[in-house]
Amino acid sequence: MRRLTAFLLTAALCTAAHAQSVLDVGRLGTVPARKQISTLRDLRYRDMVRQRYDFSCGSAALATLLNAGYGENVSEQEMIRRMMVGTDPKTVVQQGFSMLDMKRYVEGRGLRAEGFRVDAAALYRLRLPVIALLDLKGYKHFVIVKGAEAGRVFVADPALGHRVMNENDFTRGWNGIVLAVIADRPLLASALVDSRESLALRRRVDTLGRATMPVPVVELGLVRADLF
Repeated sequence: MRRLTAFLLTAALCTAAHAQSVLDVGRLGTVPARKQISTLRDLRYRDMVRQRYDFSCGSAALATLLNAGYGENVSEQEMIRRMMVGTDPKTVVQQGFSMLDMKRYVEGRGLRAEGFRVDAAALYRLRLPVIALLDLKGYKHFVIVKGAEAGRVFVADPALGHRVMNENDFTRGWNGIVLAVIADRPLLASALVDSRESLALRRRVDTLGRATMPVPVVELGLVRADLF
């Protein structure tokens, strides 16, 4: 037994010494090399603001769009506080924010926000992500639509992360209205516009970055009349 114990102890010390030598090889000066590891959960919510409250899917979706799309650096809490001004807090908690609330907030930051009524075919022509309201079995929920391809709609969901929906399931709960946020600068590279699954967003127009006049929404895949 003593020999076995001594053998195991020696093996453990050798393993530790080997690990230390491997670590030393990776050192730069006296600082060990580190590798950033992303979990599946991290990837699911990459470049997204997760909603913290049942009523805050709209503010989380808008914060995601502004931060990841245009580098605005806003928090969900700050957005909720500002969008609550002039509203009935009890109504917001019960029903959430509206697209009109979002439009006012966006325009208060000097950006354009326009609502459109479109059909499902427009989702395949999108050149920028847009916000849509879904009715999921009686539960109203805002998501970001990244694009569509081959009967699938790619969304960034403030509650569930990046996911793919069947087009029929999406349109069954969608009222056909989208909110587009438009700026006179290009969209940033992010999971909202560079998703490998969304071919439509990979075709986004580079002229956004060179525009000196407001970009016609027809160039962005939205061709119907402005709603609000």
